[in-house]
Order: sequence, then C-alpha cells, then structure tokens
Amino acid sequence: MNAQADIKMTDQLERDLIERELDAPRLGFAYDVKRLVAAVQNVIARLQAEAGKAKITYANG
Repeated sequence: MNAQADIKMTDQLERDLIERELDAPRLGFAYDVKRLVAAVQNVIARLQAEAGKAKITYANG
C-alpha cells in the first residue's frame, strides 16, 4: 500500500509540473490552497496505508 501512495504522490507532482508549464500563471493564493489540500490528502493516504499495515501486523501477531 505504501508503494501505491508513493505512485499517487508522484502522479500528482507530475500533474502539477505539467500544469505549471502549460497553464497561464495562477493566482498565488488559490494555487497555494490547492497544493495544501493535495498535500493533506497525501498525508491522509499515507496514514491510512500505515494503519492498514499495522492492523495486518497486529492480526498476524
């Protein structure tokens, strides 16, 4: 699951890079908020993946 979260983060970073290169300049605040939301979503996804691994480890003893 951790690899899946890493892939999602890499994909998001690639999309952000492409958007920056192709799109017109963005509003600074709106862009910062969008990046903050994406970062929080990535942290939550990683925490969920770690929690899932912890459950499996605990169940297996």
